[in-house]
Amino acid sequence: MGLFDRFMKGNQPQQEGAGGINISKEQAIQTLNLRKEAFSICLEKKSLDLIARVGVAMDDSGSMEKLFKNGTVQTTVERFLPVALRLDDNRELDIWLFSEGYKRLPSITERDFYDYVNREVMSKASWGGTNYAPIIRDIVKKYAVEEPSPVPTFIIFVTDGENWDKEEAKRAITEASKHNIFFQFVGIGRESFQFLQKLDDLEGRYIDNADFFKIEDINSLSDERLYDMLMTEYPSWEKEARRVGLVR
Repeated sequence: MGLFDRFMKGNQPQQEGAGGINISKEQAIQTLNLRKEAFSICLEKKSLDLIARVGVAMDDSGSMEKLFKNGTVQTTVERFLPVALRLDDNRELDIWLFSEGYKRLPSITERDFYDYVNREVMSKASWGGTNYAPIIRDIVKKYAVEEPSPVPTFIIFVTDGENWDKEEAKRAITEASKHNIFFQFVGIGRESFQFLQKLDDLEGRYIDNADFFKIEDINSLSDERLYDMLMTEYPSWEKEARRVGLVR
């Protein structure tokens, strides 16, 4: 499986060691505020007024271990947090880990994002293989069964490699298309991600409920470009979901 392993460059904070960061909490808060502003500008440029429950499903298979330990995953989660702070009414970012199975983790807020990976993740990561269907189904279970809401859900699904359960994953994403949940698949590293490209264009779904893009090195991508990519297809999905009655 492909890996991206260069540290943050330019004005992005460097990270290192067991999910930790080498900047102070005050500096991390300042950086988060800049990212909040960057995401707000992204929405303004696209004239978007969106609401959503926001979650991240983060691959913790064996090939991702280095990225957890060198701080890349911590930084990446911090970059996703402004999406929840702006779109989610409870201002929380829900988090899952997944490999062969999955784990639900405590949600991240603006109060406790600092050192989250070191504090909440490192002792729980599995470093196993990769399946998509179990985590997709648990996401549907949480938002459509346990906590149903007229507010749609935006899931950022991050993985660095192909999965073992392709047919089950196709069925899971097809079943998920009947609910007000959108999956933004993000492939990181040098993998070709042929299956995720197929999921993006999968036929037989109630509506198109997924998008996919690949980033070879997320650490070299600006916050502005990342937010622009995240908001490429979700707005059009929301309009279609409203048209067919999934979102009211």
